[in-house]
Amino acid sequence: MITTRLTRLAILTALACVLRIAFGAFPNVKPITALFFVLILAYGLADAIIVSTLTMIVTGFLMGFSVIILGQIISYVLILSLGAMIFRWLKSIILRTLLIFILTMLYGFLISIFSAQLFGSPFWPFWISGLTFDLAHAVSTALFFPILMTIFKNILKTRC
Repeated sequence: MITTRLTRLAILTALACVLRIAFGAFPNVKPITALFFVLILAYGLADAIIVSTLTMIVTGFLMGFSVIILGQIISYVLILSLGAMIFRWLKSIILRTLLIFILTMLYGFLISIFSAQLFGSPFWPFWISGLTFDLAHAVSTALFFPILMTIFKNILKTRC
């Protein structure tokens, strides 16, 4: 069982890394946040956090490593944990997608806190100037989520 789980985590991390790099030309339009939320439903919160953390670290080595990766990891842990708690009460894919949109906007808010500190910028102007990127991230995540849910449902034939 442990070998199966480790293999699954490695494959999903590799998939997330490839998706992040493949969509690198499109600022904040990446399917990985949607993938992390799907992983909560397919395998549980712990696996989603492990994959998101490893994805940030591995792609950090490839795309440029800095302190901001710690902010990304913390922000993902927070939004994924909130999502996992609320998913228990939401069964509709429409409501889940709306929740994911909101949580992805929250991710943008949280990562702006870390980024503003890193760059020595006042928070509110920094956050407001990045709202279009946060919106692109949230919209793309909301669009990718139902697609990935369908793929995982077909592959797993489980509880997604």
